[in-house]
Amino acid sequence: MIWLLAIAMAVLVGLSLGMFGSGGSVLAVPILVYIMGIETKSAIAMSLAIVGFTALTGTVLQWRQKTLCVKAALFFSVIGIVGTLGGTWVAMKISGTLQLILFGTLMVGAALAMLLKKEPDLIEGSNECHMRPDLAGGMGAGVGFMTGLLGVGGGFMIVPALNSIGHLKLRLAIGTSLFIISVNALAGVLGYLGKVNFYWPVVGIFIVFSSLASFIGVRLAKRLPVAKLRQGFAGFILILGAWLLVKNLLTL
Repeated sequence: MIWLLAIAMAVLVGLSLGMFGSGGSVLAVPILVYIMGIETKSAIAMSLAIVGFTALTGTVLQWRQKTLCVKAALFFSVIGIVGTLGGTWVAMKISGTLQLILFGTLMVGAALAMLLKKEPDLIEGSNECHMRPDLAGGMGAGVGFMTGLLGVGGGFMIVPALNSIGHLKLRLAIGTSLFIISVNALAGVLGYLGKVNFYWPVVGIFIVFSSLASFIGVRLAKRLPVAKLRQGFAGFILILGAWLLVKNLLTL
């Protein structure tokens, strides 16, 4: 029963990444810790492997559908790798409980931002993928650090940043986000290797089901009202984040 529930949640992780370009890690970490019973630091590291490979699958589809801005993604990712490795270093210095408290706080903040912020409709332009390199690099460093520290792919920060600050249209921001998530997450895996236990059979099963679901999610994103679905998903993340935050604060 536990494995069936875990597989169902793995499908949800893939659908989330494919449709919204975010949300994979905020689901994967609680699943691994509270359903699979895996220690926090290992769960965070494993979630990076799961989300990284799943996002990579979605990236291929986004590239084929021409909704991936390669130059913006590269600028964002290169600096993000440095931030991610810094985040993994800090993560090994703090307790798992503190990581989960920070994780829950980030979930609540991200959910509120998604619920309250209205995505702007941007005007069609001749260069839809243009983004200032210094802007992309600065945001990339911050998102990368959070990826390494908390095991979050950072899509819920990347998509609004690319959309609102970077002025990429929403669908381009979602597609580009998947590339950035995959690079940052896999850099985080390298940062954790040899420092925590990886349960690779669990990782493999999650990757298979979440990757298949991400293909479906990418295709659904072209047919469904993604902005409205994001609000419903944000409500779910808000409840989950609040529960995670309260649960771990009570253990202090």
